[in-house]
Amino acid sequence: MTRLANIRVLARELGLVAGLALSPGLTPALALADAPDWKLISETEDPDKTISWYVDLKSIVHDEDYLRAFLRTSWSAPQYAADQTAYQSSTYLNYFDCDARKIAYTANTYFQSEEPAGQPVHSEPEEPVESLRFQSVIPGSAGERRLDFVCSFRSKNFLTQAGHATNG
Repeated sequence: MTRLANIRVLARELGLVAGLALSPGLTPALALADAPDWKLISETEDPDKTISWYVDLKSIVHDEDYLRAFLRTSWSAPQYAADQTAYQSSTYLNYFDCDARKIAYTANTYFQSEEPAGQPVHSEPEEPVESLRFQSVIPGSAGERRLDFVCSFRSKNFLTQAGHATNG
């Protein structure tokens, strides 16, 4: 993926429109066109700490032998990194091997609030798919629900090839 494509992907993940600062005439409706379309796909039932998993429906694309999508996890209670940095949501890029029933992830970005907004408290770079470690999903797990949801889009005609999507 080119550097410019990486910037566009990150901007879409964060709900930003590339060039917004350079185009003061852009309407809010246009800015929202590139905003993520988060769909709740799974949630824990623990009353003490709810964990919610979302997928950005606009981000589901074919990428070589995989499906790729941006996902988000939100926690109702703060989580803490090893350095005690608090966060309540994270966004990340998942690759799905639907036939092998495996998932790999990269480009984790952590936010202080339950919504992925504002300045991240921590972010990790996107790694090339060749270097990712694909893991089998556990039956009945949130990972299996994510895989089943995203892979249900595998044969949809509206999916675009990664890198060939047009930029509106």
